[in-house]
Parts: sequence; C-alpha cells; structure tokens
Amino acid sequence: MLSALLALSVSSCDIDRIDAQPISVTENDFFTNNVEFELTVISAYATLTDYYFFRGNNFLHEIYHMRGDDITEDRGNRTAFELFAGLTASNDKVTYYYERTYRMIQRCNVIIEKSETIDTSGFEDPDMVQVNKGEALFLRGLAYFNLYNLYGKAPLVTERISERDKVNTPPSEGTQLLDQAILDFEEAATLLPESWPSEDNGRATRNSANGFLLKSLVFRGDYTGNSADYSRAIQLFGSISRNLTDAYTDNFSAFEVNNEESLFEFQSGRPPGGLSNAYLQNDGAWRGVESMAAYWGFFDTGNNVSNNNIGGQTWKVTEKLFNMYGDDPRISFFIDGDRYFTKYGKAPFDEPATSFMPTSLNNPRILRYADLILLTAEAIVKSGGSNAEAIELVNRVRTRARNWAESIEFSTGLPADYSTSESDPQKVLKWIMDERFVELCGEENMRFNDLKRWDARGDISLQNWGGGIEHFSTDLSATMQFEYPKHMLLPIPQTEMDRNSSFTNNNPGY
Repeated sequence: MLSALLALSVSSCDIDRIDAQPISVTENDFFTNNVEFELTVISAYATLTDYYFFRGNNFLHEIYHMRGDDITEDRGNRTAFELFAGLTASNDKVTYYYERTYRMIQRCNVIIEKSETIDTSGFEDPDMVQVNKGEALFLRGLAYFNLYNLYGKAPLVTERISERDKVNTPPSEGTQLLDQAILDFEEAATLLPESWPSEDNGRATRNSANGFLLKSLVFRGDYTGNSADYSRAIQLFGSISRNLTDAYTDNFSAFEVNNEESLFEFQSGRPPGGLSNAYLQNDGAWRGVESMAAYWGFFDTGNNVSNNNIGGQTWKVTEKLFNMYGDDPRISFFIDGDRYFTKYGKAPFDEPATSFMPTSLNNPRILRYADLILLTAEAIVKSGGSNAEAIELVNRVRTRARNWAESIEFSTGLPADYSTSESDPQKVLKWIMDERFVELCGEENMRFNDLKRWDARGDISLQNWGGGIEHFSTDLSATMQFEYPKHMLLPIPQTEMDRNSSFTNNNPGY
C-alpha cells in the first residue's frame, strides 16, 4: 500500500549517522533516477495526512463534516462550523487547511516541472516519470477542487514559485479554480494507469482522475448553468470501471479498504516503529512515530482513548435526517443511542492504529462509485435526458442498500425501487437529492457542497436558513449565526491577506 511506501521513506531516515561528515545535497543532485521521483511523489501524497490526523484534538474534520444538515453535536465544542459562530479569517483550522493545501500544490508543481525538464533517457523506466506527473496533476486537481468549494477564490498557481516577485499571485475569479481542477484531471487521466500492483494500492488511477473529472463537471454545470458539462459527465461515466460493493459497510470498514467501489482514499497506516504519535505531524522530523493514521473518535461511542480524547463526544445525525430517513438501514445501522452516529468508527469495522493512541487504520474514502452514480443521474435530469435512465441509476444504489440490509436481517426501512415511469423531472431530481442525503451521510465534503451547488443552480435556496429542524437542524441551543451568502464560503486566512499584496478584499462578509 501507499502507506507502506511512505513508511519506507520514514525508516530510511532513521539511520544513526553521528560520525558521518555533513553532506550538501542540492536540487541538481536529485531527480536523477526513478526512485528519487517516486520519493517526491510520496511526499505529495503524504500531505493528505494533514487533513485527517488527530492534531492534538484540533482536528479539521468539522470543516467538511459539520456545516451541513446531516451531522450535528450536543456539546458546543465545534460551534465555529456547526453554528457558523465567530468564524473569522484568523481561525486556526481555516488557516491550517489552506496552508497545507498549498504545500501539496507546491510539491506537485515541482514534480510536474521536473517531469517536463529532466532528461530521463538514462532512467530505468523513463515512462514511469510521466505516470508520476499524472499523480501530481491528480493531487493538484484535488487541491483546487477543494479550494474552490471551501474558499471560492485563491491564488491559482500552476508553476513552481522560485522567485520572490511571483509570490503575490492574485486571487482567482469565478470558477477558475474549478476550471484548473478539470484541466488537471483531464491530463492526469491520460497518464495514470488503470490499476497498480497490490503493494501500490492507494495511488491515483485513471478511474480516480475520471471520477473527479465527472464530479467537477457536474459541479461546474451547477455553478455556471452550462449544460455541456452535464453531457460530458454522462459520457465519462461509461468509462469508469468500478462497481458497488455488495455490502454497504465495506465502504467504512478498515478491513475492506481499497475495494471495488473506491476510486480514491487516504491510506491510513502505521510508522515503521509501530508507535503512531497522533500529536505529531506527518511532515515532522521522521523519528518513525509521526502520525500516518486517521482520526475517527467523533464517530466512536466506545469507552476508549479515541472517543475520550474529545470528552466522550460522539457526533449525531440531525433530527431532520433522522425524522426523514432514520429507519433506512444506511442510517439506522450506524446509530447508537440518541442518534449518535458511528460511520467509520463502529467497533467491528474499525482498527486502532496502536493500542493506546487515538487513531485508526480505517481509510477515509474520498471518492466512491455511489457518489458518481448519483451525480450522473443528476446530470441526466439537468441536461433534459431520460428520467427513466436517471431513475435506474438511483435504483442501483437503493437496490444495493436493500440487498445488503436483507442479508444482515434488517426488515424495516428497506429502500424500495422508484418507478421508472415517473415523468416529472423535478420529482426525479428531488429523489436524487434525498438519496444523496442518506447514502452519503456524514462523509467528507459532501452535504454542504451539495447544498451550495444546488442553491447556486436554484434547485433549493439557503437564504434565511436557521438552526431549526427544517434547515440546519442543530442539536445545540445556542443561536445559529448562518449568514447568506457570507457563510457559503470560508474566509481567506488572515495570513494570506497580510502576506499577499494582491489580495485587497476577503470573501464577502469577512
């Protein structure tokens, strides 16, 4: 797995060289063979750890889990994102996510530059360098896709910054970040392999690139109203060679990672020493104990260190979702007690990274096939295509859920197939939107991103949304402070505003 390769790079730095003379390695001494290119690519993948590790109980997950109407909490520990309360440009998590994403972009830009300028004729496998370029393009595309959805605007940097006069890159405009993500995914798909050997599980594939390309096109279609993007997404769907797993739970189990439904996921692993320190960054001093695992304590109801490190607080499905679909097995299976939600953290499906640190070997699934099926169904309806074809796609997802539930002897709340004779496209679109609510509940960067793009297209309106059960449905008694359109985006970090002279205004309202 990719995590094993990363661990190898860690252990190679744990050699005692006390008596060795200092050496001077410059960039010109590097990128001389395939191994050095591979190590640089691994360093780009490694930055994904920053999004998922415990970070001393300052984890980032509420940025992409708690701003919608599917997940809530009842302790008031995450109000900046749960209630949009006091969210400012100086927020540590807003700043950290932004800065770490640009660290990944810079690493990707170095790889892309070197793949285009280095003479690889003497390499053992010159063609592999172009595959490495495809991996860098994919990761950069993922970075810009997320920056667009979270911040709206940000510097669009597509070349390595090595001169001071280029650091003040102006903010993007309109959908430029999303446009670049689409370009990167398109090129990556031409360079990446269909699959990797098992020891390289987790590295981006052609399916990864085409999957995110499809998703980006549907998003852009919603934001721009360009129906051609929907048509391209529909065409792409047929080129993606993935399948739904028989068991819905395989997508949230540490023992079924990198399965046939997964197109890309973070590879949660252990350092070579076996002791994962969840407080240390992956880009630390490589002592062999840095965090390489994911944190899921907020989806864990057990009496253990993972959950207790946040005061025994487990996040919940909202009363809104519970009242609408709480008996659907995809929700009810993961509910423990008073709507406490255990997706990714349910005891039989989780695997702690070590016996005493609050981290997990359960991979966050960043993109899975069910998401793409439902996005394609949306694209069909929104481009004026066949309602029956769109409904058949939705029914594929519902049939899997029903068959899985029956196999574990669930007898209530089984999702029935919709009638393919329904002629009202708005009703079909509502079915699709509700199916995403249930199928993708509690998964990263899903619900709020969906709500935003549907608002942009006019499918729904988020204006005047409050904390009541019909809107964000928070369990907290404090006042919801959502402001429209201010809170549709995160603020540009104050550090960027202070550093980059090209930024004269933050996002509206900040």
